[in-house]
Amino acid sequence: MSSRIETFDLLRGYFLVAIILDHLAFYPNGLDWWTGRGQLYVSAAEGFFLISGIVLGIVRGSKLIDKPFRVVSSLLLKRAVQLYITAIVLMLFFTFVGWLFIDNPGLKAGIRLPSENVWDILKGAMTFEYIYGWADYLRLYAMFIFASPIAMWLLRRKLWYVVMAISIFIWTQYSNSTLDTAELSQVYSWQLIFFGGLTIGFHWNTIKRWWESLSNRIKKPVIISTVSLAAVTMVASFMLVHGEEFIGASGRFLTDINMIVNPMFNKEELPLVRVILFMIWFGASFWLFSRYEPQIKRWFGWLLLPFGHNSLYVYTMHAILVFFVHLAIKDPTSSWLLNLVLSIAGVMLVWLAVRYKILMKIIPR
Repeated sequence: MSSRIETFDLLRGYFLVAIILDHLAFYPNGLDWWTGRGQLYVSAAEGFFLISGIVLGIVRGSKLIDKPFRVVSSLLLKRAVQLYITAIVLMLFFTFVGWLFIDNPGLKAGIRLPSENVWDILKGAMTFEYIYGWADYLRLYAMFIFASPIAMWLLRRKLWYVVMAISIFIWTQYSNSTLDTAELSQVYSWQLIFFGGLTIGFHWNTIKRWWESLSNRIKKPVIISTVSLAAVTMVASFMLVHGEEFIGASGRFLTDINMIVNPMFNKEELPLVRVILFMIWFGASFWLFSRYEPQIKRWFGWLLLPFGHNSLYVYTMHAILVFFVHLAIKDPTSSWLLNLVLSIAGVMLVWLAVRYKILMKIIPR
């Protein structure tokens, strides 16, 4: 019997579907209310990263606690090298193919020009000073896993507070980053989510036993408060970001408020207020998926579980799909129904790739 925690797989699959829809960006499509077009104060990407850290903490941490550390570190470094190579190959692939479509208005911005020195481009890709394409978060994942043996060594010695102290300190250094762009500087901020997840995953069984030991008198108010607060803030975030579009000129004041509030939730910087809001939204999402797991599996398991089980493969395949789809169709259509069809078709193409294991032997799962 599999020892996987299917709540995480379902939730990760859910986040991946949202990421695909947001990157395709065929809006309006009738699903705007669900994904928020990727523009809300918290995105699906944070959830994807946190679960990746949690699962790694479980699979390479608590489940291998009786194995020698060299076994764990070897597995982690092997995975990191695999993802590092994949990230570089994808960046170069998108760049060289992009040169063939350099005048295409749907080509993703940020590509280095064919006139530039190829060796400089290669060096930039290898050092992650140059990032391009729709799978740029792979570089973050690769770098964090490279550093994870250190965190795992500390966790195995019950020094979880040292791991978190180091992670929090690095997170605070985002504003002091000497890297060229905010996107490159994400390596400082987003590691907090990953190593926070790694720490949670390493202690998952302990956390689970502690939660289950609490009485319903304690758990019920916590659950109700978290889910209610998440619902209210999700609606508020959607209305502030998209309210004027949906309710017309009378909602202009919402846009004005959003212009003031939005910078406080900067995605690259990952400020404290965004971290707190993410924790609330994720906590509510995890409870809902755990509480209604049988129903979710019955109706959507065919899609979410394959995505969750093969998350990095899905992320990679979606990047290739989105890149070429945008070359063919630059902007969303004027029909929300056609946009919906195109969006669903994109998700289903990735699902078919998983179903028939297209390139699965060479793309990390």
